[in-house]
Amino acid sequence: MTAVLPARPSTAERRAAPSLAAAVRDLDRRRARSRQRMIGASELGECRRRAAYRVARRRPTNTRTGLQAFLGTELHRGVLRALRRQYGGLTEVALRGEQVKGRCDWWHAPVVEDLKTTSRFGFERVLTRGVPTKHWFQVAVYAWLLRTGQTADRRLEAGTGQDVDGLRVRYLSRDSGEDVVFEAEHDPTLTAEAIVWLSDVYATVEDEGVDAVPRDGFGPGVDTMCDWCPFLDACWGPPVDPDTEGEVSRQSRLTVTDRDYVEAVHDYDAWRAAENEARRHKEYARERLRGRSGPADDLHCEWSGGVLREQVDKDAAVERLAELGEVVPTRRVRSPRTIRVTRDPTRPEQEARP
Repeated sequence: MTAVLPARPSTAERRAAPSLAAAVRDLDRRRARSRQRMIGASELGECRRRAAYRVARRRPTNTRTGLQAFLGTELHRGVLRALRRQYGGLTEVALRGEQVKGRCDWWHAPVVEDLKTTSRFGFERVLTRGVPTKHWFQVAVYAWLLRTGQTADRRLEAGTGQDVDGLRVRYLSRDSGEDVVFEAEHDPTLTAEAIVWLSDVYATVEDEGVDAVPRDGFGPGVDTMCDWCPFLDACWGPPVDPDTEGEVSRQSRLTVTDRDYVEAVHDYDAWRAAENEARRHKEYARERLRGRSGPADDLHCEWSGGVLREQVDKDAAVERLAELGEVVPTRRVRSPRTIRVTRDPTRPEQEARP
């Protein structure tokens, strides 16, 4: 039998620069997390429907990996290496229980730490809103697995509990290099809440199926949790085809009956009112703080901006071009779609409610 050798690449093919994006996608497909079927500790408290797909062993439908995420992963790995060399401890400790698995970023006895690399906007959000509950869930479960000896790491003896009494979450801005650390004592109550969350997902999938597990995100284009979910299409359906579906969204597919429509309109009206009221309260508090700054218990207030700067006067520029007889450059853009919900004056408010 004669072997058929592949054709040798041409000179142009050999000279062409390799695709970094293709290399990143291939590397991500090979990573264990991309093929993972058990709930990972990092998914606790994120979205129950997403966790349910893991439990049901569904195959991800959206596995795109951006270069930015890849760079964040490599930065994450380098930072952990630096911490380990400087301060000791163990990094990327493999942990595995009956229903959850994960890798603890850094166990520097007696403290468990998780490192989050984030964008400038994500870093600012943490500074203003604090640590999300899901991140505390993650480190609390790491601590529980270590304390109960549920390890899958050759550096630790399986079945032997470790001494853990502190939790730490560190956020590192990829843009500025600034980091901030939040610490807390080991809290069995927090661990119990995470385990209950996990157990509820398993029980619902077993008793009623994946579709009975609630979504915790608000859909693509509204919630970044959904935008980057590996089960986006499985959860919300394939992307909208304008030629066959018209100007709809994936979320609007949930509005099937007249009752669904009425409920959605009233939801919009209620949240619009809540948004306006919240804005009034916020602006009132802002004016009370004008001219003041400094610490306030667990918060800190400071003012920035107010600097004069040069910018193009668009109206004056248009007038000047007209005076010179020049054609004003224009471009065609699509105006944003707007929605207007008003009261029906012919029906009392209580009658209009579903």
